[in-house]
Amino acid sequence: MAIDIDKTLATKLLNSSYMDCLRNPVRECPIQTTIDFVMNGKNCLTYRYIMLTALLAKAIDSSVDILSLQAGDYSEGAYDARSLASKVVYKFQASLLGNVLDGSNSDPLVNKPGRFLRLNPDNAAAGGDPKKALQLLCIDLPKIQNSVDARQCVDYIVSLLLAEKANRDAQKETFDSVANNMSIFNVRDFMSNLLDQGFGGAALVLVTAALYHIQFPSDDFRIVAHPANQAGTSKRQFSDLDVYFEDHPFMGTELKDKPFSSTDVDHVAETAFSAGASSLLFVAGRQSTFASQPPTYFAKIREKYAQRGMYVGVASIDVLMDIVFSSHMNVNATHLLDVIRDTAEEIGALEAQMWVYEHLSDVIK
Repeated sequence: MAIDIDKTLATKLLNSSYMDCLRNPVRECPIQTTIDFVMNGKNCLTYRYIMLTALLAKAIDSSVDILSLQAGDYSEGAYDARSLASKVVYKFQASLLGNVLDGSNSDPLVNKPGRFLRLNPDNAAAGGDPKKALQLLCIDLPKIQNSVDARQCVDYIVSLLLAEKANRDAQKETFDSVANNMSIFNVRDFMSNLLDQGFGGAALVLVTAALYHIQFPSDDFRIVAHPANQAGTSKRQFSDLDVYFEDHPFMGTELKDKPFSSTDVDHVAETAFSAGASSLLFVAGRQSTFASQPPTYFAKIREKYAQRGMYVGVASIDVLMDIVFSSHMNVNATHLLDVIRDTAEEIGALEAQMWVYEHLSDVIK
């Protein structure tokens, strides 16, 4: 029978760890090298949640199989890691640590690495850091055989997260100071530099979201951004960047920093139309030639949905920037930068967020 981890007890343990580590940060633990790698590895977010959840479960009940992920695992120490991660670990980092562990998905183990019955070196994993993280966790997590060692590891991770939160808080203060001294021309240059970085499509989401806050300033409009290249992360999502008017779908936006396909275009258009959107705009990033030379099938899609009452348009991100900036007076540069920063946090674009903090002042030197 699977072990039922007491989530109230788990929450109390994390809160206790938080208070203890605020006063006396823990600097070492039995598997410190592996924890450091997983916490700093690129594209290892799900493994961070898996690791902390496993150690938390072990700290609560030493009979837990620390490599187990699901209650259906064959092990006698099996437990439901997914529910513990979503109902305890996620909420802990969101409420006390300012989403420092990434708060874009409240069900972090729904991602592929968390869907296996248990951690195993043969589990499918992306190459590079994620693959290495999986291997290290399979080797080192079983070394933690009692709740005392597990608690020390939990405290070590919480200490790392507290240090990262303090660092981000300091960065935000610097951000606010620099942003207040930037002109709209500085912001245009900054956006252009951000777009050059790409960040897997996240830069295009951030810049377009900021432009939409200029285009749709009224409180009647609501702009909802979604993580890049993660279609359908919300049941209400009808595009990459949704615009609502009086809480009704108004305009969908499909953002691509790579070439579109006819299937992409037709599928997105049908989704936006089914949601009741009045229009749909395809915004092409700098790695796409779609905007400058729309393929013949785009004209057919435009005509198809025109007959159904939905306008379909296309623009490059650079053209969109020029149109928005040149047609609006008294643009608040600080507000735009706040939108970029906050949107990066909302969609979990941590790499892009760190770049924003690190390079904000470059454009006014």
